[in-house]
Amino acid sequence: MTEPQHSEPQHSEAEHPEPERPAVQWPEAANPTGDPLVDRALSPLEDVNKLPVPDHGDLYAGIHDGLLEALDAEPGLPAVPKSTPSDPRPEGDS
Repeated sequence: MTEPQHSEPQHSEAEHPEPERPAVQWPEAANPTGDPLVDRALSPLEDVNKLPVPDHGDLYAGIHDGLLEALDAEPGLPAVPKSTPSDPRPEGDS
């Protein structure tokens, strides 16, 4: 006995086109906060629309680190960049 063969109807992309995605609306430049350290930390946001999406994580991480430095800074004094693991520490510092 022969069984009927069932085949799935094939749909072409023309029958079911992908919905059109809305254009990305980037905000205008950020308003200054009045705090120069915070404004400097946020300044890389101006370039976010020029970077490919995979690079956004590194950009945001850098902004996050800059904001942490701004928070750690003494009011009225310029921020001192944190030392990196490759920076030698003076003896006695831990």
